[in-house]
Amino acid sequence: MRSLKGLAAVIVGVALVAGCSTTAGTPVAQTTSATASSPDASEPTRTTTESPTAAEPTGAPVGTAVMRVTGGTAPVTIRYRINGGEEQTESSVMLPWEKQYSVYEKLESEVAADGGSEPLGCSIIMDGDKLVSFKTEVKPVCSFSYWG
Repeated sequence: MRSLKGLAAVIVGVALVAGCSTTAGTPVAQTTSATASSPDASEPTRTTTESPTAAEPTGAPVGTAVMRVTGGTAPVTIRYRINGGEEQTESSVMLPWEKQYSVYEKLESEVAADGGSEPLGCSIIMDGDKLVSFKTEVKPVCSFSYWG
């Protein structure tokens, strides 16, 4: 029993020396901000970052998907990107809204909805029966990429 206590003390000591007791220096995933601060805090400004060369679909599609936005009673703004392409915006859209598209391997698609302070739902369904992304919240964002 004494050797187990000694071993435990050594492991704890090594962990503390190695920095396991803090998150400082721990790599984290970077995210891009969907909004930027503006003088009028009630209306955030949406910014997008485009890659220097947008990915182009190659090969045959691996399936089809449907982006959906539901909920709300007032017009909303919908932004979407299909297969890593440029962001598209549709303003003053009444819900429900949907967009069908072909899915290509390793290319991300995303849909975001802005209905002010009203909760909305977004989803992406692949091949008619596979729910691959779902959110219900204020300003939901759903994203999906197929890595088969």
